[in-house]
Amino acid sequence: LSSCVIFRFAQLIGIFAYWIISRYAHGIPYTAVLFITGAMMGYYSDHSYGNAIVESMKQWLGINGEVIILTFLPGLLFLDSYNINVHLFIQSFWQLVVFAFPMVLGGTYLTALVAYYFFPYGWSFDLCMTFGSILAATDPVAVAVLLNELGAPSRLKIHISGESLMNDGSAVVFYHIFSSRFFYELGIKGFGEAIGWARGFALFFRLAFGGACIGLAFGIGLVTILFNLNRRLSVEENVVQVTSTITVAYLAFYVSEILAGCSGIISVLFCGVTTKAFGETLLNNTALTTDFWHITEHLLNTTLFCLGGAVWGGITSKSDWIYLACLYVAVIMIRVFLVFSFFPLTSRIGISQNWQEALFMSYGGLRGTVGVSLALLLSAQIYEQTDDESVSEETREAYRIYVDKLFAFSGGIAFLTLLVNGPTSAILLKNLGLVTPSETRLNVVKNYEQHMKINTLVEYMNLISKKRFEHVDFGVIREHVSPLQNITREEVKIAAESFKLKYPDKTPNFANLVPYLFPNESQLALTSEASTLLSFSDRSRSEPITLTRQPSKRVRETVYDYKTPLDRLAVLEQRLIFIDLLRREYLRQLDVSELDSRGFIPYSLLQSLEVAKSAASNGLPLCDWAASQAVSDSFTRRGDKLLHAYRVGRNGGDHDFHVIRTQVLQALSFIQAHRASQKTFKAEFASVNSNSLTLAAKAVLDESKDQVAKAESAINNFDVDDVSAIKSQYVCQILLYKSAHYFENLARRGLMTEKEATEYLYQYDLELRKLRLQSELKTEIRLLNNRISPELQPPGFGPTTIAVLSTIISEEDSSENHA
Repeated sequence: LSSCVIFRFAQLIGIFAYWIISRYAHGIPYTAVLFITGAMMGYYSDHSYGNAIVESMKQWLGINGEVIILTFLPGLLFLDSYNINVHLFIQSFWQLVVFAFPMVLGGTYLTALVAYYFFPYGWSFDLCMTFGSILAATDPVAVAVLLNELGAPSRLKIHISGESLMNDGSAVVFYHIFSSRFFYELGIKGFGEAIGWARGFALFFRLAFGGACIGLAFGIGLVTILFNLNRRLSVEENVVQVTSTITVAYLAFYVSEILAGCSGIISVLFCGVTTKAFGETLLNNTALTTDFWHITEHLLNTTLFCLGGAVWGGITSKSDWIYLACLYVAVIMIRVFLVFSFFPLTSRIGISQNWQEALFMSYGGLRGTVGVSLALLLSAQIYEQTDDESVSEETREAYRIYVDKLFAFSGGIAFLTLLVNGPTSAILLKNLGLVTPSETRLNVVKNYEQHMKINTLVEYMNLISKKRFEHVDFGVIREHVSPLQNITREEVKIAAESFKLKYPDKTPNFANLVPYLFPNESQLALTSEASTLLSFSDRSRSEPITLTRQPSKRVRETVYDYKTPLDRLAVLEQRLIFIDLLRREYLRQLDVSELDSRGFIPYSLLQSLEVAKSAASNGLPLCDWAASQAVSDSFTRRGDKLLHAYRVGRNGGDHDFHVIRTQVLQALSFIQAHRASQKTFKAEFASVNSNSLTLAAKAVLDESKDQVAKAESAINNFDVDDVSAIKSQYVCQILLYKSAHYFENLARRGLMTEKEATEYLYQYDLELRKLRLQSELKTEIRLLNNRISPELQPPGFGPTTIAVLSTIISEEDSSENHA
C-alpha cells in the first residue's frame, strides 16, 4: 500500500514538472526533470529516519528487479516500435543492424576499457563489460520529440529511432551474457554462468533470433485478433481492441524473456512492427489506441525515472562527480568514433547517410529507459542474491558497493545526456542545416497563413450574419484578432466568395466592416459599398456584384398535427430528449471554444440541465434558465469572484462589470444552445411524409422558446453599449480559437511540423490571455449604467429542489399554460 502511495506521489510530481517545463523551460526534457526530482527524494530518504514517507520510499526502492523489467519495458517499447515508419525500417534494416550489433559491441568493449583502467574501484572485466552494455542502450524519446517538432528529414528520424530500438535489444542480449559471467564470480550455486566464446555466440543468436521469431508470431496473432474484432460501431469492442494490444505486448515479452529464455525487447520490437505493418488499418478507433498508449508511456516514464533518480540520489557521493564528468566525455567520444568508423559502410547501404546526420547521431545518442532499467535490475539482483548465507559479509559488502557505483554512473550518464545533449541537440541540428527550411517550405507556410486569414474572415462573416452578432464593433475585432488587423479589399473579396459558397443561405451585415475598408469615403458612398461590396469571378471586371442571399432549396414549412390529442407521456419523454440535445450543444460549444471552459458559465449551464432534468422527470416544464440563475448560489458566486481576482489581481478590475459580462455570455450561450437544439428537434421529430409535428413536440418547442425569451429579456436589462462591447470581445475569442484550430488541424494532418504550428499557437494563446485580461479589467468600454439583473435566491440541491423550482415557474407561467 505504501508503494502505491509513492507511485501516485511520483505521478503528482510529474504533473507539476510538466507544468513548469511547458511554461518556463521548454527545452529541458521531461525525463531529466523527473530524474533529478527522484534524486532529491532518494537523498532525502537516505538521510531521514522515522518518517512514514521515508519508509514508503524504502519499500518502493526495494522493488524486485524482474518486476521492474516486466513492468516498464514492454509498455515503453511497444509504442516506439508501433510508431516507426515500417517502409523506411525495412529499407534501412541492414544499416540498423550495423548500428545495433557491431557498434553496440564495440561501444560495450571500449566503455569497459575506460571503466577497467580508469576507475579506481577494482571492478572485474566482466562487470566492466556489463557496465558497457548498459551504457550502449540509447533512448530516442527526447530527440525524437525534437525531430518531430523541427521537421527533421525522415531518414534521420528512422536512423535515430530505429537504431535505438534495435540497439536496445542487442544491449540487453550483451547484458545477459556479461552479467551472467559477472554473477558467476559470486560463487552462488545456480546464479550466473561461465559463458565461453562458443556458448556466448550460441546464446547471442538464441536471444536475438529467438526473440524476433516469438515477436513475429505474437504480432501475427495480434493482427488476427484485431481482424476478428471488427464491430467498428461497438464502443466496447473498440476498448477490447486496445486491451488486446497491451495484453499481447506484455505477454510477448514474458514468453520470450522468462519462458523461452530469449530477448523480450526484440520480441516486443518485432511484435510492434508487425502490428503496424498489417494491423494499423484494422483498428476500429485509432485515436483511442494512440491516446491509450501515450498515457501508458507517460505513466511508465514518470515512474521509472523517478524511481531511477531516487536510487541514484541515495548512492551518489561527492567523489563520483569527477569520474562521472570524465566518463561523460569518454562516452561521447566513443560514440563519435564508432559512428564515423562505420560511416564508410552505413553511407553506402540501406537509405545511405551523410556526414551531418552521422555527427548528429553521435551527439544525439541519449541514454534513458533501457539503461536505467538494466542498472536497476542488476542492483536488485545483486542485493537479493547476496542475502544468501553462503556469501561472506566482506563479499556481500564489496559487491553491493560495486553495483551501487555502477548504478551511480549509469544514472549519471542518463541524466547528463538528457540534461545537456537533449536541449542542445536543437542547436546542433540547425547549425548542421538538417532542419533549415527551404525557400519553398517558407512559401508553403506563408500560403497556409494566407488561407488561415481567409478562413478567419469567412468565420467572421458567418458570425455577423447571425442576429446576435450583427452589430459587433469591427474596431474591437481588428485590435484583438491579429489575422484581421491588416486585411485588404482583395482579401475581403476572396473571403466573401468563399462565404457565399459555404453559407449560401446567409447574408452578413457589413455595416461595421465597410468604414474600416473605405475610411475616406462619404457616408452615401459607404452605404452604396455596403450593398455592392465585392466582385468575384473576374478580377478584371469593374462592375461589382451585390452580395445578396442566394436562392436555396425550398424548405417545407413545419405544421402541427392538431387532430391527434396531446399525449402527456410523450411530452415528458420528448422534454428529456430535448434536455439531452441541450447538453450535446453545450459540449459542442466547449469543444469548438465558443464557450470558455475556465470559468463559471459552463458549470452553471450544465448544472442547470441536471436540475431541469430532475424537474422534467416530475412532470414540470423546461426550467433551465431559472435553474441556471439558481445555480449561482453564494458559494459559486464567491468562487467566481475569487477566480476573477486571481486573473486580474485582488485590487484590479471592475467586479460589477465582470458580473454583467458573465451573465451576458451565459445568456448568449444559453440562447444559441436552445436555438440549435430546436432546429435538431424539429428535424428529428417531424413526420417524414407530412413534415408535421405532434402537439407534444409543439409543447416542448414552446417551452424552449419561452426560455429563450427570458434569456433575451435578461440581456435587454443591461446597457446596450456594454452588451455590444461584450459581444465584440466574445467574437474575438471565437475567431482566435478558430484560427488556432486551423493550425492544429494542419499539424494533425501532417501538413505542418509541430514546431511551425506551435509558433502560431503560442501567438494566439498570448492574444487570448490578453483579451481575457482586458475583458475582465473592462479596458474597452466605460460603463454608462451599472445595472445588474436581480439575483434569484438559490434553491439548493436537497429534497426541496423540485418544489422550489415549481414555485419559481408557477409565479411566471402555470404548468398548464406550458403544456
